[in-house]
Amino acid sequence: MWKDLAIERLRKSKFKLTPQRFKLLEIIEKIGYKHPTICEVHEQIKLDFPTMSFSTLYSNILNLKKLNLLELLNLFGKTRIDINVRPHINIVENGIVRDLNDDELIEKIEEKIGRKVKIVNVIVESECIKCEKDLYMLSPL
Repeated sequence: MWKDLAIERLRKSKFKLTPQRFKLLEIIEKIGYKHPTICEVHEQIKLDFPTMSFSTLYSNILNLKKLNLLELLNLFGKTRIDINVRPHINIVENGIVRDLNDDELIEKIEEKIGRKVKIVNVIVESECIKCEKDLYMLSPL
């Protein structure tokens, strides 16, 4: 679904759909929901296109951003891809990024700041409940 939209926008913008670009779209559609780092995407694309440089990949990703197909997040010093371009909240838990879509919360933010919000990326760090349980199980009585 995301890939189809990306192909449509690329064609309308007169970008050629090269094999490398098509593979990039496949990779992003497959792992984009995980908010992969650009380095992770580069590792994946190099499996099929070993000579593709990081700068070529990065410029292609920037073009996708210009076409409003993705956002770039800087989390913990790494640039990550976010294919959810709707206003949303990113929840970070143990290095895993998940989306929270909450239109009511977005509306409240818009009311507070007095203008429409294009993109909202609020990062909430929390402790993992499973980790707390694991710690409890490991701690001596």
